[in-house]
Amino acid sequence: MTNRKRILVVVQQQPGSERAIDHALAMARQSDADLTVIDVYSYLDAYTKALSDVIDGSELRQLVLEHRKDHLKRYLASRDDEKARTAEVKVLDGVPFVEIIREAVNTGCELTVKVSDREGGSRNRNFGSTDMHLIRKSPIPVWTINAARKDTARRVLATVDPLAMDDESRDLHRKTLKVAAELAEMTNARLLVLSTWQLIGEESMRNSPFLKIDDARIDSLVDETDNRARNAQSLLARWFEREVPHATIPNWHVIKGTARQVIPDFVEAHDIELLVMGSVARADIPGLLIGSTAESVLGDINCSVLTVKPDGFVSPIALDQTGLDPAAPDEEEDAPPVAHAAA
Repeated sequence: MTNRKRILVVVQQQPGSERAIDHALAMARQSDADLTVIDVYSYLDAYTKALSDVIDGSELRQLVLEHRKDHLKRYLASRDDEKARTAEVKVLDGVPFVEIIREAVNTGCELTVKVSDREGGSRNRNFGSTDMHLIRKSPIPVWTINAARKDTARRVLATVDPLAMDDESRDLHRKTLKVAAELAEMTNARLLVLSTWQLIGEESMRNSPFLKIDDARIDSLVDETDNRARNAQSLLARWFEREVPHATIPNWHVIKGTARQVIPDFVEAHDIELLVMGSVARADIPGLLIGSTAESVLGDINCSVLTVKPDGFVSPIALDQTGLDPAAPDEEEDAPPVAHAAA
């Protein structure tokens, strides 16, 4: 992508992990970025303790990390690609999502790429713990790749909420569109933009025996909301044509319905390979997606996902902390929020 200097590639010991390297190499060649390739071991303490009677724990830890690092270096050296051969390789020990976020922030990476640890490639498969922690808490865009789908990104979908046009939402919409356009251009993919809308309380207004609202009035409110959504998307489209003139003009779609219903159906119907969506923090808790809607969408799609944070997003991960419990709730009050999205 434009102005990308370094891409972080997470290569865990799971099937399909090499696809993260393939995607990152393609991007690095296009943007002349450098690569950092990492793996994170989360079980070394138990491993070394179990073998403490046979070998010194610190010595065994070092042997395991060095062996994995050597394996990754040899794999990259075997690739016929200068970016692969010159990639920096690190094998870390700790809680995976914590170490990944720290590495990305501390080394100035512009993007984190990893194969998703969700189970299977069909709908109704939840993202794994590490994926969801990264999506919620990383200040840097995270691209989670569905290894079950072998296609390259021929269709990229960006989603925006046309009725959320406060300053933060507007800036996030624009950032999401720019990232999606760059990815579509880089992969020679078709770009689609989807906005969903609904009239809040429509079902209650139509069916409640107490409200007594005329159907014609409700229909008028529906039409007004539809027009607002379409006008808001038109403003975004004009901004896009003005600010991203080099990009192919996207196909714009406005569909009535909840995001959790419309987006997964749209992804499936249009055979979307990559979904780009913005995620924001709840005002009272750093690092959480707003509400449950976005997370329910992520749990009901079968494509790769790239999530984008607003500029200035504050992560709950402390860069100097020794570790966090991945099973702990998201409100880590003891974790000072020092990792930020770039402005």
